Formats: sequence, structure tokens, C-alpha cells
Amino acid sequence: MINKSLWLKGIKNNKVKALKSTLYTDVLIIGGGITGISCAYHLMNKSLKVTVIDQGHIAHGVTANTTGKLTYLQDITIPKIENVYGNEYTNLYIKSQIEAIELVKNIIINNNINCNYESNSSYLYTNDKKSINKIKKIANILKRNNIPFKERENLPIKFPYTYGIKVDNTAVFHPVKYVRSLRTIIEESGIEIYENTNATSFEKLPNGYMVTANNQKIFTNKLVICCHYPFFMKPFLMPLKTYLEKSYITAGKIDKSRKFNAINIDSETHSIRYFSDKTDYLIYCSESRPLGKNMDNIENYSNIFWKTKANLNDNIKYHWFNYDLMTLDGMPLIGYLEKDNKNLLIGTGFNTWGMTNGSIAGKVLSDLIQNIKNPYEDIFNPNRRFNIMKIFSTINYNFKNMSSLIASKLFIENNPDNRVKVVEVEGIKYGIYTDEKNIEHKVLNTCPHLKCSLIFNDTDKTWDCPCHGSRFNINGSIVKGPSVYSIKIDKN
Repeated sequence: MINKSLWLKGIKNNKVKALKSTLYTDVLIIGGGITGISCAYHLMNKSLKVTVIDQGHIAHGVTANTTGKLTYLQDITIPKIENVYGNEYTNLYIKSQIEAIELVKNIIINNNINCNYESNSSYLYTNDKKSINKIKKIANILKRNNIPFKERENLPIKFPYTYGIKVDNTAVFHPVKYVRSLRTIIEESGIEIYENTNATSFEKLPNGYMVTANNQKIFTNKLVICCHYPFFMKPFLMPLKTYLEKSYITAGKIDKSRKFNAINIDSETHSIRYFSDKTDYLIYCSESRPLGKNMDNIENYSNIFWKTKANLNDNIKYHWFNYDLMTLDGMPLIGYLEKDNKNLLIGTGFNTWGMTNGSIAGKVLSDLIQNIKNPYEDIFNPNRRFNIMKIFSTINYNFKNMSSLIASKLFIENNPDNRVKVVEVEGIKYGIYTDEKNIEHKVLNTCPHLKCSLIFNDTDKTWDCPCHGSRFNINGSIVKGPSVYSIKIDKN
């Protein structure tokens, strides 16, 4: 089995351009995933100088680790929004997801993009008789919005299933091919893209912002943050308003692909889709839990391997995991980060549905930048109103974040693998990994982001933060944010 995303198979990163000098631009987009690249696409040829920077490679972050579904049957998202906001916001949210699917489809057609786009059916189901009424509630919401659906007593394949519904106007695609094709299109239009360019801070100016990246200065009128997890604390205090969920994914070779995708609403996630490109694959996602409760990669992979082989197929070729930024109310955070500041925008918090929400976010953000009214800007507004449901959610999810922080601080024990140990010397914690050649790799064991202690990832050989998802290699170099700093030990 290959420990990487199926979507990165055969993907090469040639001619990488990193920022090496001072830069002036009208719009700076930080983040080269589906959100940032979609935003840049909608800003092409608008008499604006647009620049995109990414800490790593374009489309190699969360976009590369999704299942690549385009659907509005999104586990319990719709009833959650209904409970918090009522009919109006729920109806608009569903409309936004349907529009996102059409948006992606039209972009693919208009630009002749080859990204294995395939229209198919979506199933939303339960394997618990007690949850049938929850499915029926979702069906009633669809009926209210004049969206056709059918009740179904089983999936097209043999898989644990009690009751569900099916819709037909959804799709799947290859997310990395799609985003990288958009990248080519926007670069040809004159938009500049810099990879391996790590933004570490930004400063508000009278007419915009100054961003520091790769120790260079970028001056921009409008700053658009499209990172999965923003690297800053202020403004907005993101860690107090969101939490991370971690999921595990397998891709196995099969004899015949099928034209449907499915997800359940139960506490144990089961997500299924198919992919065809010379070889047929079944992609399965499970083991989804808040990040701090889901850090044992060996056990979690063992669980999903067993589930895949027992229920679907025993020919697993790829396996990987993903982080999703979850919001308190089920709605993404898209728009102005501060109420009275039209120069700082954000698009994140997609609640495991980044392909639709990231696509519509690109359109919403580009409209806001151009002072065009967008029908979804109010429901996605990061500063939207609070109510009693959200207050309860805030208490609940902040407790989850704090429990992860506390648990990480208590983690001084040695890893079960005797190649890994955590030691404390004069109040400073160090992580030590001994490789196959008996060479020790010693790093600081504290995440620079918010000072959580790190846990060793036996599968990927990285030090991972259980609070907010930062990752570092065995020598301490940053692999993934929100941290913008490494954990290397100063040897001078």
C-alpha cells in the first residue's frame, strides 16, 4: 500500500517559483487550494493585479486529501443549519451547494478541463432505525426546496444500510487535476503564483496590508486568507470558534466502477465514492473524530483497513488522512474577517465539504472584492449573528479544544515505538526519533502556534499537533500549518 493520496498519483511539481523579492499587488491570496485558486479564476481580466502564494505546492494541501465529492447531501449539515438558523438560511445554503456544483461543471466545460468529472447519484442513509426520522426530516427540507429525491432501502452495493434517500444531480471529480488546470488558466491570464512561499505575519496599513513571506515584503490593497487553518490568532480568534476533525481514507482497486456516492448520518462515518481513470477505484472514508481524540494513526489505519476489507474490497492500494476545519453552526466562514474592514477577507471552515464550499467561496470572495452583491454573503459572513444554539456549541467545542491542549501537555510518556521518546530537560520538552541507522533526530516538542505538545505520527514519521493540526518532519521543519515556524533546535 502507498501512504499518500490517490489524487497525487503521477502529479509532478516542475518549475516551482518561490518569492524572492518585494512585491506590490492589488489582491494577495494566501492559499493555493480550491478556494484560493477559484477566487483568482473569478478575478481574471478584471483590471486587478492578483497574486497567489502557497506555503507548499498548489493543490497539495487539504484539496489533495479530500474524497472529491460535489454533493449537497452532506451528512447532518443541513438539519444542523436548520436547527440553528431556520428555513431561510437552510434554503440558501442548499442553493449555494447546488450552484457550486453547476459552477464547477460549467468551468470544466468552458475550459475543456480533463479532471474525471462524472455526474452521478448521491445517497444519504442510516444504519440505525432510530435515525430514520432524521433522514425523513432532511427529505422534507429537500421537498420544501422542490428538489427531487427518492427513498431507498439499500445501496447499489452490499453494505450495512437501513434507510436513506437518493438524489441524481450531483457529481465526483479529480480535485487536484481540476485545481491545477485552473492554475494553468489563471497563470496564462497574467496572475502570478508563488509556491514554497510561507506567509508568517501581516500588518495593517492605511490602504491595505503588508505581508511578510519568505522574509520578503508583499504590499497589497486587499488580503484574502484562503488557508485551511489561518496562521494568525488575531483578529477573529479562530481556535475559539472552530475545531479540527480528522478522517482516514483508503482507495482500493476494483473490477467495476459504479455511478453513485454515499455517506451516512450516524456517529461512525462511512463515506463511499468511485473513481475511474484507466483503473477503477473504490474510495472509502471513515474513522472521523475531533483531532485530539484521533491521533493514533496505527490503530486508526488498522480499523479502516479492516472495515474496507470486510465490507468493500481487499485490494487497498492507497491510504491517507485529512483534516477538516469544523465551524460551530455548520456554516463556512466566507467574507470580511472584520465588520468594518473591506480589505481583509477569509474563506475557510468548510465542515468536510470543501469541494462545494471552496468553489462557492471563490465566487463569493471575488464578488466582494469587486463590490458585487452576492446572494450568499450574509449567511456565510464570518461575523454573522449568534444565538442560544451557537452559544451552547461554543461551550461544547471550546471544551474539545481545551481538552486537546491539556491532554497534549500531559503527554510526557514514551511512544510505544522504542525509536521515539519525549523527554523533559530543565522545563523544556524534546522529542527524539531514532531512525533505522540509529541516528537521533532531536526537536523541540512544543508547537510554535499555541504551545501544544506534539505527538509522533508513526505512519508518516512526523511530529503532529493534536490541537490545531500543525505538522513537522523528524528534523523539525514545518510540513503543514497553521504554525509558520519550525521546531528545530538552535545549534549555535
